[in-house]
Amino acid sequence: MHSKPYVCRFPRCTASYQRTEHRRRHEAHHHSQGQSFKCTICGREFGRSDTHRRHMRMTHGVEEPARVKLACTDCRNQKARCQGGPPCRNCLRRGVPCSLAQESGDDGQQNEDDAQQNEDDAQQNDRSTDTLSVDQSQPPVSRSDKERHYIGLYFRQFHPHWRFVHQATFMQSAEAPLLVQSMVVIGLWLSNEDGAQSRAIALHEVLSSAIHQQKEIWDASESDDAGWFCSWPIPTYQAILLHIIFAILCKDRGALGLDLRPCLSPADADLLRRLVVSCKKLGMLYYPNMLARYGQTDPAPYVWVCIEEVKRFNIALYRVCRACGDTDDRDVLATATASNRGLRAQDLRFPLPKSPRLWHAMSKEEWVSAMAEGVPCHDLDDTLEREWISNSAHVLEALDAA
Repeated sequence: MHSKPYVCRFPRCTASYQRTEHRRRHEAHHHSQGQSFKCTICGREFGRSDTHRRHMRMTHGVEEPARVKLACTDCRNQKARCQGGPPCRNCLRRGVPCSLAQESGDDGQQNEDDAQQNEDDAQQNDRSTDTLSVDQSQPPVSRSDKERHYIGLYFRQFHPHWRFVHQATFMQSAEAPLLVQSMVVIGLWLSNEDGAQSRAIALHEVLSSAIHQQKEIWDASESDDAGWFCSWPIPTYQAILLHIIFAILCKDRGALGLDLRPCLSPADADLLRRLVVSCKKLGMLYYPNMLARYGQTDPAPYVWVCIEEVKRFNIALYRVCRACGDTDDRDVLATATASNRGLRAQDLRFPLPKSPRLWHAMSKEEWVSAMAEGVPCHDLDDTLEREWISNSAHVLEALDAA
């Protein structure tokens, strides 16, 4: 018998470990097949852009440098704003060769696909801007200021009920646009301003199109290659969950089944199913996989925040599935295979979130005060299986069936 029975499962790698979670951590760190984001200070690499940004802020006290976008030659000559490429959408619209495409050496079909995506994104951004426009008789207010106002409403009114976005490390300018806009939708809805709810619904429909057009980026439900070692698109998943919650809030208000559960439209139910199955396939509901994404040299508070955010997202997703139910034959969730039907307590193989005071801390003083009670470090070698929510699944599911 091999002295270290858990051998790395990737070809030509001979690393072996005494414990299976150590092998998972090795494979996640050394064989991740997702996009890599490298820290420009210490050289560490991350599978998620938001984790990279958080590392830069919490470990080095700096923000991630803004990416420089190069303008193509034609846009520079025209003094037009270049959206990048290759090719850029302006050159595509004018029907002229784009210098960015020539410099990249990419094949024509890939250039056309990228240009079409840029065009789609630009149209979505233009429509999003329109929904946030203000009365022209009033002093002009920048879009970022309006977004900041609605995001403030989101955190003051919505966040206390759904705390799965970490407020203290959230930065509007650095976050994924889809997440920011999903939060703006809810802030708009709650603002009680004239016409705000109709504008929120309009923006919600824009985001719905964007989510469905980008399914190949986030949807792992039909992928044969998806696994725990892939990148976890947490900000995108947070945005999609907010999108579904808003659909429950604003659509068919008051329409409940006999079990007093809200009825999702077939499209929204299918979106929820895809989100749940994607999380399962990526192993996001399994605590050892959360631990495997970090190393012993990572700062304990940083690791704690990242893992707690995943745990809180999973619980919020479970709450939404539980509220909507998966037993109605009209629901798309009920037509999925038994292993992929909704999200159940038995799927939550991780401990409950801890130290809510630390999670809610907004200032350095509040953080230090909360840490005085003890830093809730995650022991990367302890899977805490005895504390997993799934251990109590029979109780929770019995209550649902009662």
